[in-house]
Amino acid sequence: MWGISPLTEPSTQSVVIRLIWAPRRYIRLALKNRLPVIDRVASSVERLRSCPDWSYANMSQPKTLPIILNWQAFLKKKQLLKIDEFPLFTDAWVTGEASVGPYKFINTIAMDSPETVKMGVVLRYSLYREWEHPDFSKTDASLYHGGSPPEELAAFASLIVGVRFRAGDSIRRFGAGDPLGTPRQMSQRSRPYLPPTNSLNLPSVAKGQHPLGGLSLLESLLTLPVPAVVALTRAARLYQDALWLAESQPELTWLLLVSSLEAVANQWDKQKGTSVERLEHSKPELFEYLSGLADNEVLQKVADAFGDSMGVGKKFVDFCTTFVPDPPPLRPEFARFPWNEKGLKEALRKVYSYRSRALHDGVPFPAPICGPPDSQPGWQAPSEAPSYGVHQNGSTWLSKDLPMHLHLFEYVARTGILNCWKQCASSHASG
Repeated sequence: MWGISPLTEPSTQSVVIRLIWAPRRYIRLALKNRLPVIDRVASSVERLRSCPDWSYANMSQPKTLPIILNWQAFLKKKQLLKIDEFPLFTDAWVTGEASVGPYKFINTIAMDSPETVKMGVVLRYSLYREWEHPDFSKTDASLYHGGSPPEELAAFASLIVGVRFRAGDSIRRFGAGDPLGTPRQMSQRSRPYLPPTNSLNLPSVAKGQHPLGGLSLLESLLTLPVPAVVALTRAARLYQDALWLAESQPELTWLLLVSSLEAVANQWDKQKGTSVERLEHSKPELFEYLSGLADNEVLQKVADAFGDSMGVGKKFVDFCTTFVPDPPPLRPEFARFPWNEKGLKEALRKVYSYRSRALHDGVPFPAPICGPPDSQPGWQAPSEAPSYGVHQNGSTWLSKDLPMHLHLFEYVARTGILNCWKQCASSHASG
């Protein structure tokens, strides 16, 4: 990462980089604190200066997620430092097991548990790389998604398998000379809760069998660019939270699912051109005006500042229609969604309109598309969209204003993100 051989102490790295820019000040600081680094400072600076583009030597490799750095260390056959086991709580019937790099997903065979939420999987996390020391010289949230490495893996598993997963604290640690491991109980993260219900807003998430074999897709994270990995991680975390809220606060689930799509759509859109080109596409009149100004820098500054936020609704619809999945394998006899480009675009525009009203005006998503879908005996699947107008909670909606049920949008969101992920992985594997 530094472009030189690793230094023994993290403080040495900090001092060396700072000496490039203000040597006298930091030499005095080092002497004052008696840091054991002075003897190495001069030679380290010279090595940095001899590197190509030495002033950016500490940025030669972009940071990435800890689970990726640990995986890379595993592939390099670094020494195993320790192993932790984390419970993955779920309400689904999980089948099979999966082992990807230094991570193993162990099935606890808990499908007959009387509990709604049980420890369905144990994540065995083998650590081959120590955590990096933080740099407190500036704020850096470039990788932030609100979770720990085990929670990253739980979120990815939730997205890939299509079920609710939530990581708990470590319950067993294997250290040096401890082949049996030591049980642990940290209790920092409580077991997630699901309200009891006879009908589900997302029936496919909890019902049926859900194999873990698809987790091999995680291997593609090693070949993807860092921004794509970060975008997918944030999308997975949002999707994960959306599922856990679906049965108690479905209005928030709608918002989180839209946001999960936007997290990936924003990164996908950046690959379509520069910020100036995106500004020209979304706001041609503004682009033309700025292009005619005497100061050529104004166009670039405006594009960098606002280019990504313009045309957000169109970006959302374009992404969904680009990676639109095939219709669900099981569909109802009646109340089917019109699965074609026109019907999908109209529905997605309506969904995004409701999203904007919810965020900016405080108007929740319509109640009829936040409850359990209709289902009749003999139907292969529940209804995909309301086929009639509904009066509920003092408000009235026509069927044309009720684009689809929540469970169908969850299918569109999850499958669309996975289709984008697989296409991106394929292009980088072949490239």
